[in-house]
Amino acid sequence: MQCPRCQAENREGRRFCAECGASLAFPCPACGFSNEPGEKFCGGCGQPLGAVPPTAESKFASPHSYTPKHLAEKILTSRSALEGERKQVTVFFCDIANSTPLAERLGPEAMHALLSRFFEMALDEVHLYEGTINQFLGDGFMALFGAPLAHEGHARQAILAALGIQRTLRERGGDLGLPPGEELALRMGLNTGFVVVGKIGDDLRMDYTAVGDTTNVAARLLQGADPGRIVVSEATHRLVTGYFHARPLGALSLKGKSEAVRAWEVVSARSARTRLEVEAEGGLTPFVGRERELRLLSECFEKARAGHGHVVFIMGEPGIGKSRLLLEFQRRLGEEVTWLEGRAISFGRSIAFHPLTDLLKRTCRIEEGDTEGAVVRKIEQGVLRLGEDLRPILPSLRYLLSVDPGDPVVAAMDPQQRRGELFNALRCLMLRASEVRPQVVVYEDLHWMDKATEEYLLFTDDSIPASRVLRILTYRPGYAHPFGDRTYHARIALDALPAEESVRMAQGLLAAENLPEDLKALIVRKAEGNPFFVEEVVKALREVGAVRRDGGGYVLAKRLDEVVIPDTIQDVIMARIDRLDEAPKKTLQVASVIGREFSHRLLDRLAEVRERTE
Repeated sequence: MQCPRCQAENREGRRFCAECGASLAFPCPACGFSNEPGEKFCGGCGQPLGAVPPTAESKFASPHSYTPKHLAEKILTSRSALEGERKQVTVFFCDIANSTPLAERLGPEAMHALLSRFFEMALDEVHLYEGTINQFLGDGFMALFGAPLAHEGHARQAILAALGIQRTLRERGGDLGLPPGEELALRMGLNTGFVVVGKIGDDLRMDYTAVGDTTNVAARLLQGADPGRIVVSEATHRLVTGYFHARPLGALSLKGKSEAVRAWEVVSARSARTRLEVEAEGGLTPFVGRERELRLLSECFEKARAGHGHVVFIMGEPGIGKSRLLLEFQRRLGEEVTWLEGRAISFGRSIAFHPLTDLLKRTCRIEEGDTEGAVVRKIEQGVLRLGEDLRPILPSLRYLLSVDPGDPVVAAMDPQQRRGELFNALRCLMLRASEVRPQVVVYEDLHWMDKATEEYLLFTDDSIPASRVLRILTYRPGYAHPFGDRTYHARIALDALPAEESVRMAQGLLAAENLPEDLKALIVRKAEGNPFFVEEVVKALREVGAVRRDGGGYVLAKRLDEVVIPDTIQDVIMARIDRLDEAPKKTLQVASVIGREFSHRLLDRLAEVRERTE
């Protein structure tokens, strides 16, 4: 018998799983009656049993039927390079806590319909954040974030999906067909750890084997959660600290676990925040190097302030310091400029205009929980302070922010015509603002940008040189931007920090004037000149007790081979590797098994790729 929670095989006759302690009785999705494994029809209501409610079979029978096309294509394109791969993911369990009494009151047909609508709502949120449904579990489901699609922020995306499901139920709970006074009580449990990716079929069915007890802990947290709660493990909480409001639940005794597990309840998301904003709360690390890049930015700004706008492209690997460079530049400019930012997000290519709405919301101080009336009021105040003659562009901007445009003509427009009106409105707003004060407009992470925003940036590119606008665009290697070369374009490529500057960063983090040579060598070798990696390696060394203070400095307290790469760096590297084509990815994997150094000839013989491994 296979456990529906952790997939462990159990001997016949067991009532609870030997691996995770979950009940092996199968609750009927219609009436909640406990049935034995292998029984085809419910002993309580006679309905056929299955992992998915009968009325939902056509919708949820195959992953291909409920996975959005763009996600399905991503998975199928990379599946051959994923099979058998060990990946760090966040496992997300969700179920309806009150399904049994609810089913008794509603009856089988109404319960089937309700579950089908609930799954549709929940899956929309999971897929929005590029999670994948691993399996349905009667009145709930298991989802994975970080595999098969790698994301460096998979823990954050999983929690955002959980909060999104709660929000959707509050706003659209009436669509479920519940009687007056009834409501769904959901439980959710999340844990982060490693899984091994198995074979992915043409219908997107995937097999995952949990390494250690990653899946078991997530399932246990779900079972221990009170209705309405989102409970996360310490491993997940550590990765998302600063991004959400959470309260500690203490150490929970989970069935099947010899030691108590620390857990947190996630209450709500904090306002849109970047990694740099979260770290700034605890104090930023010393800023080292990059003087040449700061000078170039300053020169471009001076030209823009004189009415000769510029566009600066900043390219660099994740963690290399693009955002920190911009923060230091912003600090140097002070109050003499209006600084605006819009950021693309890793799952945002399917969300039209996300960086533009992000910029507009930040500019007008629109919060997540604002009512439609508050949004309209804030956008009007933000625009009309630049001039009453800008009132005609308000309907387009309101439409962009998904509130009533206040003009039926805009709502009824052909989509292409409406897009043109929106582009004109945004350009008009940018140019008018630059007449009042010089503008620095930053768009971060172009490599994640949706097509519509990219088209807007192309549309307005020719307007920059005759304005007081400095536009800064950041992106990672591998993204080929479509803007071409212009006389008003400048490019900055951020390289790795020299060894001495990496050491200087580490000394600042540890508040030590000097470090022993073996510790310096370890930091330089592990971080390889990446400022984010320097921070995370030093943080990890302290957390695991690998370094200890000795007088005015630090010494290594563990052998070098006991020092591991932090999870945060693992996620960045995995996401980067997953962007490679199949042949270079397999070559890299084989090379990594050989070791840090290897001969080209040996790699060629082992890699078994059709293309040369060069």
